[in-house]
Amino acid sequence: MEELTSNVVSETKLDPTVAKAAIGLVLGFLRDKDTTGNMQVMIAKMPRAQQDIETAQSVGDGGVTQVIEGMTSFIGHGRADVNILAGQLEKLGISEAQTDALVREVVKRAENILGAEGAEKIRNILPALRERTDSPTDLRKRA
Repeated sequence: MEELTSNVVSETKLDPTVAKAAIGLVLGFLRDKDTTGNMQVMIAKMPRAQQDIETAQSVGDGGVTQVIEGMTSFIGHGRADVNILAGQLEKLGISEAQTDALVREVVKRAENILGAEGAEKIRNILPALRERTDSPTDLRKRA
């Protein structure tokens, strides 16, 4: 976890505490969306990762999550889940460019731990975050 945090700090210029929180949010998101078990393996091989995920998920977001979750029946869970994650990262003060760098570093770490095939499965979960736009279905703007 320390290596990933160091790489994220280097690439994003985020404060290490913010970087750990952001990594925890992204790892938790991936763990929850991964149906292959790869994220469980990755998290198990990263000391303190589970603790950082739990810490990051305990941080509130001012009710944004509840509003978005309440609307998921209208737009589907996948899009809403990405909006929730993006909102949580934005609440930490993380820009889109920093989010992109964060995602790249998480995927690099996945490749180191899981190999190219495992990392590709993780990468396939993440395009929704990179492709997210401020379209009318972006409920964070309405909340």
